[in-house]
Amino acid sequence: MKKYSRFLSCLFSLAMGLAAPAALSAEAGVTDKEIVLGQSLGLTGPLAELAPDITHAAQAYFDAVNAGGGVNGRRIRTVVLDDGYQPANTLKTVRQLVEDEQVFALYSMTGTANVAGVLPMLAGEKPPVPVFAPFTGADVVRYPAMNNVFHIRASYADELEKLVQHLTTIGVQRIGVLWINNGMGQDGMAGIEKAMRKRAMKPYATASIQPDGSDTEKAVAELHDKRPEVIVMITTGVPTVSFIKSYNKLRKGMRFYTLSVMGTQATLRALGPDGVGVVVTSVVPFPWSQSSVLAREYRASMQKAGYDNLSFLGFESYINAKVLVEGLRRAGRDLTRAKFISALEGMRQLNLGGFEVGFSRESHQGSRFVELTIIGPGEKFAK
Repeated sequence: MKKYSRFLSCLFSLAMGLAAPAALSAEAGVTDKEIVLGQSLGLTGPLAELAPDITHAAQAYFDAVNAGGGVNGRRIRTVVLDDGYQPANTLKTVRQLVEDEQVFALYSMTGTANVAGVLPMLAGEKPPVPVFAPFTGADVVRYPAMNNVFHIRASYADELEKLVQHLTTIGVQRIGVLWINNGMGQDGMAGIEKAMRKRAMKPYATASIQPDGSDTEKAVAELHDKRPEVIVMITTGVPTVSFIKSYNKLRKGMRFYTLSVMGTQATLRALGPDGVGVVVTSVVPFPWSQSSVLAREYRASMQKAGYDNLSFLGFESYINAKVLVEGLRRAGRDLTRAKFISALEGMRQLNLGGFEVGFSRESHQGSRFVELTIIGPGEKFAK
């Protein structure tokens, strides 16, 4: 009888031992040793020049975290897929990340229509897949608020409000607007019209442009014929560069104002001398600041990782990664998606060293920081 009891006890212990790893890995993307995060963005296509800034900065931070022992004993592993900035492709890549790669969460995805298109699918997962800090300022992915989606960057409406406030303060009346013909551009037009209505104004002239810049000359002609004082550009990547270069061939001296997604060294190189004087909004502090603790940390981390592509967009990606890791840390060793979301909602005021992020159950908008920078000679940004 005693032998039989010991036999049952051994069987029970063995069963418990086998069950323990399963319990630890019950949540998608979480094992005893790692946390798997997914990212879908345009490694190719019209926004390809932005991708290295985004991916390198995040990886530099994750590598530093892993070198220090990971998060609560787990290493971070990332799976990055190319969607070519095509919303239809994003549906496929995100489905692959969720179903095949079994990622715990998605982070720093790019593209308004791309992100908006996958949110219903991700919300329908059980439990919902966290979507952390997408690279879009569009209201369409902010309202109505979704429990599993968190934003750090200020919205396009915040950026455009800052631009309109600046332009009206210095007495500009004839504001031309170029908008990219996709979800970002449509959302941005709504934002700038709202900002101008507050001041009893409306856009003086508008023109749309295709995401690949194929109708650049048409857009240039439409705005050039109206002779605006300035042109606000609700665009990204290729069309921004092609429009500025083409417009300058017709008329030198136009003042261009662009959104934060253009804050990369690749953009500066592509613009060359045509970039001098272009004003760019920023949703993070100046990456080259000597007084910012966070900026110094970012530069040191990139240097240690062997990357030299410092930029506003890269700094933003670094901040996204840092806040994401803090959320994972606060969620504890018994990590689940629900605990991660709860940990983020409890992150009321996180000071990263000169830049603050805060969430709550009522608000998943982490920051509304916006300031203006300008492109100077030598392909450099200046405050």
